[in-house]
Amino acid sequence: MELVKHNDELQRRIELLDVTADLQLAKELMELHQAKCAACQEDRLRCATRPACKDRNFLNALIEIGVEVIDLPDFCYSQNVEQIRRLVLEKKGRRMIDRRLPIKDLLQSLGVSSIRHFTTKYKKEWDNFASVHEGNLMLVTGDGLLFRFDFTRGIVTVNPSKDRIRSYNIFKLYCDLFSERYQVNMTVKDVTQNWWILSLTVDDSDAAAVKALQKGDLAESFDAIYRTESEGKVQIQVEVLLDTDAKYLESEDLSELFVKASKLCK
Repeated sequence: MELVKHNDELQRRIELLDVTADLQLAKELMELHQAKCAACQEDRLRCATRPACKDRNFLNALIEIGVEVIDLPDFCYSQNVEQIRRLVLEKKGRRMIDRRLPIKDLLQSLGVSSIRHFTTKYKKEWDNFASVHEGNLMLVTGDGLLFRFDFTRGIVTVNPSKDRIRSYNIFKLYCDLFSERYQVNMTVKDVTQNWWILSLTVDDSDAAAVKALQKGDLAESFDAIYRTESEGKVQIQVEVLLDTDAKYLESEDLSELFVKASKLCK
């Protein structure tokens, strides 16, 4: 386990103060966590069942910033791989969200040789299978699971719940996936670079449910939700406006929106 040599990668993600200060902070954080990880892994039962960092968040962060597998805390990493394998293949263990893994290690743990093999195999085996692919990003869902493959970085996120959607292309990709998964007809439009409109075609028979959607907690994740009629079709129009760098939409909000919309469809 060699973490300190990856100070630079962490520093680039921090971006809090100036480069020198951020690098010092990154160095101190890595040193503290390297000691914490070493102590945690000495007690293998604890590391396997109650790791020192909740939900293996520090391991997740190391994978996210690109730390090589050889430098990761090895026993903790092996537990992470095994837990994901059991979740996918055996449906055992508690549900995990936002777990990261190098793509090659996910494929190896599942006994598949390539992404094509992965999609071909699970398209036959999983209920409600759907996949979309654009550029270096691929989303796959089925059997209650969701995978986000980032081929540029070689990382897959299992059950991305807090994936921050800051670009129209990723927004559209998620919409395409959820439209196929939940069988909801929809269109998306980028009015401007940071103003997008999602139109969901629904049944008009449940006006109260549409109003409940407009007034529910989920509505706070979007800038506007309203009902329209066009060419004999009833639609729910959903607006997203990312007007600051700090504002973003999360994948779980978009998924929940499609789940609710699917209940309003014939």
